[in-house]
Order: sequence, then structure tokens, then C-alpha cells
Amino acid sequence: MKKIFLLIVIFAAIASCSKPSKRYHLEAEVISVEAPRRLIVVKHGDIPGLMPAMTMQYSVADPKQIEKLQPGDKITADLVVSEDKGQLENITLVSKGNGTPSGISQHIPEKGDLVPDFILTNQNGRLIHFHDFRGKVLLVTFIYTRCPLPDFCPRINENFRQIQTQLLATPNSQAHTAFLSISFDPQHDTPAVLKHYASIYNKPQKGQRPFNWQFAVPSAKDLPEIANFFGLVMQQKDAEIIHSLSTTLIGPDGKIQEWYDSNDWNPSELAQLMLQLSPKAS
Repeated sequence: MKKIFLLIVIFAAIASCSKPSKRYHLEAEVISVEAPRRLIVVKHGDIPGLMPAMTMQYSVADPKQIEKLQPGDKITADLVVSEDKGQLENITLVSKGNGTPSGISQHIPEKGDLVPDFILTNQNGRLIHFHDFRGKVLLVTFIYTRCPLPDFCPRINENFRQIQTQLLATPNSQAHTAFLSISFDPQHDTPAVLKHYASIYNKPQKGQRPFNWQFAVPSAKDLPEIANFFGLVMQQKDAEIIHSLSTTLIGPDGKIQEWYDSNDWNPSELAQLMLQLSPKAS
């Protein structure tokens, strides 16, 4: 299913703790607003000394400043960058829009969507298919091993590890669940690189049967189709890939149950949901 999907490229600027915050003025168009979550997506021009023109999601210091904004509105704001995040302050409405944002055609994963039988190469150099996971509850996310931002790929990996730890409290949970971390950096993330990366996070507890947690990468040819299906957007910038987040819960029937476009989901709640969807629970 095709929908208008906003190019939400999530950016985080890392500054040394010893350095003061930096402030940048920007002019932008509002793409979407989530005041309760203190988030706004804007399309802005070049920010000299920081980044080129881009469409990005930002947190806001004062959610009241965005409560009455809507897509298409033109605003000015100050982007304040400190330590591991950037947030918008002093948001001012310049002109009202027509409620229609700029965007591109992109698939948004929805509950009930059947996941195609995509083919990947895992950390052991073996070809795997999404159909291989039929009959299990599968949690799939996207990462790349060179990700420099601790609040992005590494945090998702730690969340996966937390879920597995909690699932261990349920006997035989390993037989009914699986985990898949897909790299979107096929040029660098070879099976050998993924195998080393997997060894950092996938460490079964002593005496415990390991979970089926695979790290895999698609071919460069197949990557656009896979990223599109799972609502992932990326932008290459030198050695770094600026990217959105995408984590998807797939039921035993191969259909999507939940899709998350952020990393603020709760591992405990997701662990419980995986148990509820488990074939053993039905």
C-alpha cells in the first residue's frame, strides 16, 4: 500500500561535554507535529556550519509552541545543539499553510500487511528468507555497524537484548520467537563484519539456550525495496548514514502486527506482546 510518507531523517549532533551549546537559526516548513511527544518534523534550508538542506525530526523545548502548528506552516526557530541531541527553541509562526505538507510516495507498514519473502545474507554467510521465520513471532529492525550515535543503533540492540532477557522468564520462549537486525550498509557490512558485531550483543546467558537472533544484510540491489516496505529512509553523508528508525513486529503468519518509527518503545511491553502473539499462547 502506497501512502504519502514524509522524509523523516532523524539527526543527532554530538558535541563534547566540555563545549558550550551551539545555536543555529533556521527557516522551515512544518511537515508534521506531535505536541504530546514534543516532536516536530520540518523541512529546512542549509544551516551553515552544521548541515545541508534536509527534512528532519526534532524535539522541542516547549511543546506549547507547536500545539497550533499544522503541515504547510512556515516557521523560524533556533536549533540548539548540546551533547547528544539537538532541539528547537523560540519557534515562531511566519505564515499559515494550507494543511498539506511536502512529501514523497513511500510505503507505511500497517497492521495486517503480509511481509514479502525478502532474501538476506546473515552473519554466517548463509542466505536466509523471511519465510524461514514463519511460525514464530519475529522482531526485525534496521542498523548499520558504523553507526556513531549511541542513542540509535546501539540502543536498539540493547533493547533487543533486554527483551530476550525478559522472555527467558517464560519456559521455551526461544522456540517461538526470533530476532533479526538488518544492515542497510551492504558495501561495508559483510558477513564477517556482521559476525563480529553480533558477538558484541548476542551473548546468551550461561546454561541458557540462545535465541534465534540473526544479523543480516540484503544485496545493494534489493535494499531499496526492503527499506521502502519497512518505511526506512536513509541518506549517505560521507562515511555516515543519516537514517530514520524502523522496528517491526511480525506475527507467526508473516503479517505485520506493530511498526515503530522511533526508539522510545518499551522493551518490557514489547516482550509481553511477543508472548501474547506466540503460537504457544494461542
